[in-house]
Amino acid sequence: MNVLFEPHTKQKEFIEAILSDQYRCLMYGGAAGGGKTFVSLAVFVLLAKIYPGSRWFVVRESLPTLKRTTIPSFLKLCPRSFIRSYNQTDQIVTFRNGSQLTFFPENYVQDKNLTRFDGIEANGFLIEEGQEIQSKTFEKCKLRAGRHIIPGIAKQPKPIILITCNPSNNWTKKEFHEPSIEGTLRNEYFYLRATMSDNPSLPEDYLEGLENLDEVTKAVFVRGDWNVVDVDRPFVYAFNKKKTVVKGLEIDQSEPIILSFDFNVDPITCVAGQSFDDKIRILKEFRLRNSDIYRLCEEIFTYFGDVYFIVTGDASGSARSAMTKGALNYYTIIKEELDLSKGQFKVPSVNPSIRNSRVLCNAIAANHEDFLIDSSCHYLIEDLETVETTESGDIDKGKDAHKSHLLDCFRYFIWTFHNDFVRFR
Repeated sequence: MNVLFEPHTKQKEFIEAILSDQYRCLMYGGAAGGGKTFVSLAVFVLLAKIYPGSRWFVVRESLPTLKRTTIPSFLKLCPRSFIRSYNQTDQIVTFRNGSQLTFFPENYVQDKNLTRFDGIEANGFLIEEGQEIQSKTFEKCKLRAGRHIIPGIAKQPKPIILITCNPSNNWTKKEFHEPSIEGTLRNEYFYLRATMSDNPSLPEDYLEGLENLDEVTKAVFVRGDWNVVDVDRPFVYAFNKKKTVVKGLEIDQSEPIILSFDFNVDPITCVAGQSFDDKIRILKEFRLRNSDIYRLCEEIFTYFGDVYFIVTGDASGSARSAMTKGALNYYTIIKEELDLSKGQFKVPSVNPSIRNSRVLCNAIAANHEDFLIDSSCHYLIEDLETVETTESGDIDKGKDAHKSHLLDCFRYFIWTFHNDFVRFR
């Protein structure tokens, strides 16, 4: 059986990585038109042939999108002679050797707990267009890959998850692209970067027509640039990552560490920095899911040890909370857990207005001469790049409930110690 396409050099590299059995999760990410989908589907057809009775799932965000894009690609490359049946109700392709391939819509809007994934027995998953898929779905796929045991054979296929994507600021960047650049990619992960020039079969007139695209679209989909952020109404529109973010910021041991807290239930967050001699340094972020203020304080003390802290943050933390033991307020707990005095707290009586803090944050980002953020603060940097405002000017928290909380910590930090940078009326 021959899969009906001839792989180019980059696609061959991806195939070799998959068949090496060295990796569990492999991502082919970058520009459009590089042949990511074709090669991934072709590998699944090949694995279905090699392992009779195997089960493979292709995941995309919705069934209409699967029908419009992925399924036609599959039908182009898979030999019809290998297909026994195609159940278009359940979207299951059954091959002549008993293997199956299922086109499976994520449907996150209708099923936020992803309960449809529970009980799936699969040998592997292909996550198509990972920039449209939830990180929770990736975790579910990791949980379900390898659950199908083919009866009667000694050597089972290695559980694998393939991912295709275009550049975005979601989990694909954090899990694969950034660790690959930093040399910290997990041993069981593989990442291959795609550009449109990888594919020699694209017609010349098609490539010439791409010159008319806007710069953001061209950067993402033609050049595969992961550093481009396309946001309609950014809260911190003046933030410049190249100017502000550096690796390996050092603590000045002679200066206090400023802790700025946001007391959202999940995640609970804090940024740690220093402010002295006209310098602003954001050194560390803390972001704990499904946790509490006690655990957060423990993390902070473990990281910094017995240093001199100054505390600021969300003014609502001064109120008693049912979320804490004994309904104490958050700052009382911080005082006790970190063994602080009252003089180490600089907490405002009310939070700064969204409008004023936005003006201040952008003024600092654009005009402060010595403002730096350590590159380890991934979630804060993502907030500064991607958090948007609503039409009324408020922070848009509706798109992702887990975002914007490090931005809030940053706003409180800047407002407490640098609100004199801008004269407000």
